[in-house]
Amino acid sequence: MRTCVYLSLIVMAGLSASAAEKGGKIEASAMKKWVIVVAPDAIPSEKYAAEEFQALFKQCTGADLKIANATPRKRAILIGLGAQGKTKAITADSIAKLGDEGLSIVVERNVIRIAGGQPRGTLYGVYEFFERYFGVRFLTHDHTYIAPDAGSRTIPLETHTYTPPLSFRYSFYTENHEHHEFATRLRVNTVSTEEKLGGVTPQNLINHSLFRWVTVEKYGQSHPEYFALVNGERKLEVGGGGPEVCVTNPEVVDIVTEGVLKDLDANPKLRNISVSQNDNDQYCHCATCEAINQREGTPMGSHLAFVNAVAERVEKKYPDVKIGTLAYWYTRKAPKTIVPRKNMQIQLCSIECCTLHPINDPNCAKNREFYQDMMAWKAICNDIWIWNYNTNFSNYDLPFPNLRVIAPNVRFFVENNAHGIFMQANASGNAGEMSDLRNYVMSRCLWDPKSDGAALVKEFCTLHYGKAGQPILDYLTMLHDNANAMGVHPGCFPKPQEVGLTPDIAQKALKYFQQASSVADDDTVRKRVEKASICAYKAGVMMVPGKWSYEDGACRFSVPQEWKGVSARYVELCKTYNMSSVSEGVGSGPYLEDIKQRDADYPAMCLENAVWNLIVLPEQNGKIVSMFNKPAKRELVAGMTHGDILHGTHEELILKGVQDGAATKFTGTSKGTALELAAALSDGTTFVRRIALRPNQPDVISFDSTLTHRGSQPVKYQFKSRPEFVPASRSDKPEVVGAYVKSGGVWKLFNRGWKGDTGPDLELLRQGKDGVFSFYNHEAHFGVQVNYAPKQVDHPYVWWWPDWPQINLEIFTPLRELKQGEAMKLEYQIRYLADAPK
Repeated sequence: MRTCVYLSLIVMAGLSASAAEKGGKIEASAMKKWVIVVAPDAIPSEKYAAEEFQALFKQCTGADLKIANATPRKRAILIGLGAQGKTKAITADSIAKLGDEGLSIVVERNVIRIAGGQPRGTLYGVYEFFERYFGVRFLTHDHTYIAPDAGSRTIPLETHTYTPPLSFRYSFYTENHEHHEFATRLRVNTVSTEEKLGGVTPQNLINHSLFRWVTVEKYGQSHPEYFALVNGERKLEVGGGGPEVCVTNPEVVDIVTEGVLKDLDANPKLRNISVSQNDNDQYCHCATCEAINQREGTPMGSHLAFVNAVAERVEKKYPDVKIGTLAYWYTRKAPKTIVPRKNMQIQLCSIECCTLHPINDPNCAKNREFYQDMMAWKAICNDIWIWNYNTNFSNYDLPFPNLRVIAPNVRFFVENNAHGIFMQANASGNAGEMSDLRNYVMSRCLWDPKSDGAALVKEFCTLHYGKAGQPILDYLTMLHDNANAMGVHPGCFPKPQEVGLTPDIAQKALKYFQQASSVADDDTVRKRVEKASICAYKAGVMMVPGKWSYEDGACRFSVPQEWKGVSARYVELCKTYNMSSVSEGVGSGPYLEDIKQRDADYPAMCLENAVWNLIVLPEQNGKIVSMFNKPAKRELVAGMTHGDILHGTHEELILKGVQDGAATKFTGTSKGTALELAAALSDGTTFVRRIALRPNQPDVISFDSTLTHRGSQPVKYQFKSRPEFVPASRSDKPEVVGAYVKSGGVWKLFNRGWKGDTGPDLELLRQGKDGVFSFYNHEAHFGVQVNYAPKQVDHPYVWWWPDWPQINLEIFTPLRELKQGEAMKLEYQIRYLADAPK
């Protein structure tokens, strides 16, 4: 009964004042003899709209209306412009003004008219009709809510028109990709090419694209000058789709323009096409590019000038096609004087933003820079697009408190010239954190940016979970309130602590879902609750207050009694509800096996002396999960300090040359004061790693790794060392946590303004020739130094984001081709620092 009252209030709130004043209405129960009319020459989506009206009306009232092609004068539902006949209520001119997807619903005393723009407007009009007047809600692909009183509803005599402000609406969830009919009901217009569903919008997602036309394979050897000059060389082996191009090279402009025109010739219905940077930050620093960038105050200066040049040429042949480019990473900031042409679209990407607070929250320092960039682009571009991030890419199923910002962020974007929004979420699995709820809220907000996000959350939980909805709503309130109270500012790759999780909060989350399951109306609802509860169990897995210990050649995990069974239940739920991915690019299979392993043991080896105690897992890629310095009583890696022993470790990874994945299972052998880890790849290639505590250098951990190629054909290899050290601080101030490189015998601080793996002084790190770099916590008075042989190393690499309690001091070997029997080595040492580098 409470549900019926709630939905009735929602529907009544949507009625226009004019309808209430007129007082006219149609009784749904009196429509059982009405006829649905669609023109014989209607397009497929209009014919399907008639079928959808028939099916939904039957679900609401029990009446099975006939579909006809002739137009009766009375008691008819007229679907599509061709069925309207001679009337002033809906005309060709009025529909033309609605665009592709606008809709018009006219309810007269004996006729209901539904029509809209082609190809999707009329179909959307049918869905709008049933949502507006019958309280229908398309919650999931297998749950369309029909109100118990739907058959007795009344339909006011009124005219309702709506044109969505966003021409590109993409809620990036697997459910939409796998169930196109459902995505269409939510008006997601980016997944289905079926004509009966109206097809996809002719607007394309603006994405990385330069690699499509300027390829290393075609131009790398003959024209290296086409590619970005970085640190004095034209690097051709670059990730993220390949090297960036030299955007001031006129021949590159010619090549890209030619490629764009060919693509448009092959796809003449497109309304936009992407001309965007590749997915790395290795942009061109040649004198010409750099002069523009310095003048404009941003690398977007040269890039935008380049895209403008392409857009100007394309416009001559395709004047109605927009050229889209990303304002992303190093190109997000608008130039000082260069402005985009009128036939351009700018797509801003919010990857650096806080996901807990709205973009325009003046109290969130993490969002201010993006807000300022948005305002700068708004001033010079009236066709802005958004790539917004709405999931935790590190843990798709971990509680993620951003439901409160979805609606305000969409409104903010639309109010500031946004015409398309890509809400990137978890499209890699079917059971990510509250994925059903999130897809519903995102899709509804994209369709109508004025939607009340909190009301949508309440509506979904109330209708989808029934009596179990209130405990789930209580959980969501607790989760968001706790994150705000803890003052966190999570991005889109947060660790559990960064979304406010603690063992206590995880335990509360589990209890809310256990309560929800206990009051579920039936088995169907209980299964829905189980699927939603995966996030609470994941929180339990990540935050369980257990303890790892090493004993008798194994690492074992022990937990308090009240936490027993959480890991096993998590694995069971993930498998039951097909959670196929746990994070971006990581399938759930191996991960779930690792979780199950907690109930067993990890084979482990110990290496120690008076200074160090090292715990190594040979079969888990030889990860060092404990690097304990005895004199300082300090753990330098986090592996054994939390539930997930395989994260926060030291390991070595083969990056290039292995077709079936890097070596993951080593055989370990103790050899006096050293451990030797050996693995054989599928072609017989061997990877041997030696970890030693030498008597003459007891405070140093020495590493000596050799990869020997055994295959018959030459192969290019590259591997790296990846120690994930604990900096013991979340401060972003280099005077607290400083990163240093030695060059010419002098230590130089280089992490001022550092974000991730880059900063203003990145060149200091790259130019360091002494083979030594370090970090030091000046408040805790400790640090770590890494020494390496410069001739064996292509470059040192530092990854540090203060929100993460981790700093990586990595070294990469060069990419080297090995013939059969040839080998490459990597030798380095790790030393504990009690005093700051001087």
